[in-house]
Amino acid sequence: MDANVIRQEVETTYEKVKSLAGWTVDKNVVLTITSYYVTSEREFDAESLSRVMDALKSKSSWLSPLRGNLLPMMAAFLDKPGTDIDKEVNRLFAKQQVLKGIGFRNTIHSYLAALLLTNDTELYENEARQAKKLYDAIKKRHFFLTSDDDYAYAVLLGKRGADPMEHAKSMRAYYDSLRTEGFRSGNELQWLSQVMTYIQIKFDPSLITRAVEVLNHFKRNTKVRPVHYPMIGFLTVFGIDDIELQNIVELTHSLEESKPFKWNREMALSIAIGYIMHKLTESAEAESVSLATSVELIIQAQQAVMAATIAAMVASTSANSANN
Repeated sequence: MDANVIRQEVETTYEKVKSLAGWTVDKNVVLTITSYYVTSEREFDAESLSRVMDALKSKSSWLSPLRGNLLPMMAAFLDKPGTDIDKEVNRLFAKQQVLKGIGFRNTIHSYLAALLLTNDTELYENEARQAKKLYDAIKKRHFFLTSDDDYAYAVLLGKRGADPMEHAKSMRAYYDSLRTEGFRSGNELQWLSQVMTYIQIKFDPSLITRAVEVLNHFKRNTKVRPVHYPMIGFLTVFGIDDIELQNIVELTHSLEESKPFKWNREMALSIAIGYIMHKLTESAEAESVSLATSVELIIQAQQAVMAATIAAMVASTSANSANN
């Protein structure tokens, strides 16, 4: 791994994305789009992304949650080499309509969740119903924390097909245990508790120990925030060792010196984690191909949820400032 080369790639991609997105798109969203292209080692093509954005706009109403600040981010997730853009856009809307039909609200998070449904039309409704059952079970365990920002994880984890009440029970056990070990209460900890059940649903105390070790490793070496909790969960359940954790730290330090991260240092760690995870699964054995695919979806979902959360915070802060 050459941290300087990766840093250069981030800087170059960031400038391209910023140029296309314009001044109206929040910097955090620009960084998230940059992160997605770099971590998945996908070259940014402004013309291609513009076509996807136009296709999304033509398909959505003026009041659609796809409009505005998060439009280029959603377009990035559909912008894949060799794909039929109109087909991808129509598929996204079809999936979101299924989720909406079984009770998920019409928000940006329902579109993010739709990205994680299978591409097999015959499985849309079954996966959507599994996700809704898990979401409802999670809400029973954590009523005030559970909202539409949990949709993506409900879809991703609902595919396990486990008993939703037992699955949610295990998540709550992870939440309570992690909170006593120094993780801050809140939405990010809830996402982490959900991620901890990705490989194995049954509560495993050893994962608590490892998650604390990963958190402390980052605390000693860089700036770690609650927004990183879910990705710490991914590193934990996939058994990422200390050598790779140090590679993440080194890449983080290199990125932090870059101009785009001057006021967004937390994004440096997110990109570093995503990049290292992608490289590890890319070099995995043949039997781990399905794991690599899942990690791609995980990175996609987490970066999307993080960007949507940050954008919502920015909007809320702006609204409060205007009212005052």
